[in-house]
Amino acid sequence: MSTVAVFSLLIGSLLGGRFRIFILPPVIVVGAAILGAGSTWQGHDSARTVVTILVFAAVLQLGYFCGAALVRARASAYRGKAAPSFDGRSFG
Repeated sequence: MSTVAVFSLLIGSLLGGRFRIFILPPVIVVGAAILGAGSTWQGHDSARTVVTILVFAAVLQLGYFCGAALVRARASAYRGKAAPSFDGRSFG
């Protein structure tokens, strides 16, 4: 379960940092299908499968939010700085 949480956090942060459009619904559907098939193949009961999918979806959304917030914070930090000048004068 913790492996699913860690990997979904990483995947969510990568998606949040890369995509501007809302890409979470298709990723959640594909991830739920993969996790459901894997849990069935390993012989887990349906309650554990549902909890695993819910943890995956929730932590994926958290990672997406954190990744998007990090990219936005980094972009605003770079936008605020004035470009250096070769002659020592600053324009702006």
